[in-house]
Amino acid sequence: MLQTESQTIEVLPKIAGEDNQVRRNLVGMLNVALDLEIGEGEMARVRKQTQSLLEVLIRLYCDKLSEQLRRGLVRRYEAHEENLAFVRGRLSIADQTRRNAANPERLYCRFEEFREDNPLNIILKASLRMLLRHSRSSGNQRLLSELLLAFEGVSDCSIASLPWSRVRFDRLNERYQPVFRLARMFLHQTSPDVTAGNAHGFSLFFDMNVLFEQYIGRMSLPVLRKRGLRGRLQGPRKYVANDMAEAKPVFAMKPDLVATEGALAKLIVDTKWKRLSPEESKEGVAQADLYQMYAYAHCYGCTTMLLLYPHDVQLGNEPGVRRRFRLNSAARGTHAGEGAVLSIATIDLTDLRMVASQLNKLFDMPCSILLAPAP
Repeated sequence: MLQTESQTIEVLPKIAGEDNQVRRNLVGMLNVALDLEIGEGEMARVRKQTQSLLEVLIRLYCDKLSEQLRRGLVRRYEAHEENLAFVRGRLSIADQTRRNAANPERLYCRFEEFREDNPLNIILKASLRMLLRHSRSSGNQRLLSELLLAFEGVSDCSIASLPWSRVRFDRLNERYQPVFRLARMFLHQTSPDVTAGNAHGFSLFFDMNVLFEQYIGRMSLPVLRKRGLRGRLQGPRKYVANDMAEAKPVFAMKPDLVATEGALAKLIVDTKWKRLSPEESKEGVAQADLYQMYAYAHCYGCTTMLLLYPHDVQLGNEPGVRRRFRLNSAARGTHAGEGAVLSIATIDLTDLRMVASQLNKLFDMPCSILLAPAP
């Protein structure tokens, strides 16, 4: 989404369905990928929204922050130092000598203060102010203004100077983590490049390759767990080669998902946010993607590979495995049928409630493929 003072442009991902349904599904994917912990009740409210994606996300953020503020604003002991007329905490001798040599009636003290003006609240307040500038929904503007009242005692801070590295979560404030992730999503997407002169703009874009990869990976983990397999995202890391001069591995590989049983890799899944086409040769599967899967199979010693794409109506009504390739082995003495099998498959994202069952069905396929005769 790109917003200027006069227009809002939405670029919706290529997921089948009406625009409102696509927005809801995008929120559902973000929920899983970013651990936003959006409950069923909140998702039900999202389904009723007919506004732009930005307004849908702002309303969701307001609802989640309101829920946490009802349980109390986060207050913490924060380190503080100040020139005082009396001793508070402990006197800093070095600072006292340097700063107050000519002003002995003042005492430079360092102390901790239990206050709401802490890094987490500073970031949350900055997100509210930023969203208030860009929201065009009167309902969202009212909610944002009401929420800002709760942060009256919190310092204002420019987006460029926000104390991200000082935010710490523990058992007392961990309930704020999903809200913090949403605030970070909004603030990190804000680019100074879209502001010029007196005109203010806002952009909110997601790399669908990354989002699709993280969503499918996280949805796959519980499905694999029920099968007694351990799923790992972006690992375990292996290398294509060893540098003989420096005696170290080089060219790291990080498959999107590796399912292991003990030390053995039983399944490797890689996702591609691309639209397959039945009219193209090999339905548009890129040769580079096939090479990549071949390298994974060789280095991980895995014989079951899955390359997963989003389903498209041009491919027919049924998602699932579309093509199978038996990868040729470079090992001498290897017989036909001993090489790895690569399945090209699609998954339908129109109804996210069906994704887990589709993955379960896909993870059943490799077993039958391995037992089938080579094509």
